[in-house]
Amino acid sequence: MASRRLVRQAAVQLLYARFASPKNQGGPEFWDLVNDKAALDFDRARVKVLSHLQQGREALTEKLQRLLIECVTPILAADPTEKLARDLKAVSAREHLWAEDCGNLRRLTNADTGGWRQELQKLLPEVGELCQTRVEILQRIEGFPPAQFEKFTDIFEKLDKYDARARMVHFPENYPEQRDLDHLHRLSNEMKELEKEAIKLADHVEAEVATIDKAIDTASANFDIERISKVDLAILRLAGWEIMKLPELDAAISINEAVDLARSFSGTESASFVNGVLDKISKT
Repeated sequence: MASRRLVRQAAVQLLYARFASPKNQGGPEFWDLVNDKAALDFDRARVKVLSHLQQGREALTEKLQRLLIECVTPILAADPTEKLARDLKAVSAREHLWAEDCGNLRRLTNADTGGWRQELQKLLPEVGELCQTRVEILQRIEGFPPAQFEKFTDIFEKLDKYDARARMVHFPENYPEQRDLDHLHRLSNEMKELEKEAIKLADHVEAEVATIDKAIDTASANFDIERISKVDLAILRLAGWEIMKLPELDAAISINEAVDLARSFSGTESASFVNGVLDKISKT
């Protein structure tokens, strides 16, 4: 479950976006920015799960390379032009490179040298292409001696299973019952819950904004509401709504949290201003 602080931070950002630009109602790009740190943790977890589920794949691709050497004669017999031989070699090299890159991805992530998220986004979709290529290759080698054809089939079927595990990491939401993905599901649900709660909170504030702004305008004395920075105003509106509409919530809690948000978003001077305005609102 998303913490109260994170929900209020997101609600402030959403209120700022809505009032700064009426067309910005918090689309996917907005939530990508809000959830940037959570999404980073999510991708780190994906790398860890992917690495765990792909253990043994690189050794399997090395086995495929040895099988190609063993099957030189039937490969050339099936296609004297050597196109099949070149294609099989390319497939084997690509399979090995993917497995190797997957192993390196965990090391890149641990070192945090940058670029690992882009590498993750590149690797995950590639398993679909690898799988399709294996299907096509099997059709072309059906004339191989049964024993050798079965060796290729066995390796390809095992690679298919590795691909299925990679797809789970790519689309964990499609596998809600998969225990290996429990941590990913939890992180994903937290991001969704944050979005849901922040929107709910921002909607409440927006519905009462005229009343809240009147209270802010009165409490800010000689400081016209139009001169208040949009970020500070979003913080004041949120905390003002809580003070005015949630009597069961101690006003001091709302004020302290708003001051922390103002200090975080705008600095010490804004924090002092927010504190003074909200203190007056709480006493009216």
